[in-house]
Formats: sequence, structure tokens, C-alpha cells
Amino acid sequence: MTIPEYCGHDVVDSTHRLIGTITDVVSENGKPRWAVVDLGLLRSLHYLPVASGRMTASGEFVVPFDKRTVRTAPEADRTHRVSPSTRERLMRHYGMR
Repeated sequence: MTIPEYCGHDVVDSTHRLIGTITDVVSENGKPRWAVVDLGLLRSLHYLPVASGRMTASGEFVVPFDKRTVRTAPEADRTHRVSPSTRERLMRHYGMR
């Protein structure tokens, strides 16, 4: 999928409970890497690894994480740029190491 095709889709856990909505995608080396997820009213934006999820036929992006896991992930800054230190924290948080 291309980056614009992710934006606006709901993110749900494996039981289809709503986590949030993808508002942006950060690419690395030309490939979608981190989804920026809006968790709802008065919540901050958090990063989620794109490779961990799959898009369903109904347009939901299903991930193997619950809302708490995403909520405790590093927050996305205004620029949606992932620094090397943030990338390292994300990799540890989501068990990608």
C-alpha cells in the first residue's frame, strides 16, 4: 500500500476493538514504516509499526497490540519525524529487537 492509502483508516486490535485512526505515515527508505495514530479526543498521537498490521477488506487496520500498548508508545512530535533515538525506543517498545 502507498502512504495515502493508510490515512483515515481505523486501527483495531485483534478483537476488533478500536484503538484510533491513522492520520499520517512516516516512511523510511521510501517504504511506509510508522503509522501516526490519533487515539481520540484530547489524546496525543503515537507511533505504530506499519509492518505489524494488515488491512482488512472492510478497511480496518488490524494490529496485534491493544490500545494501552499503543498509548504507552513514544508520542509523535509535530513534524512526524522519527529520530534515531525515537526509532530505538519504538523498536524496544514494540518488541522488534
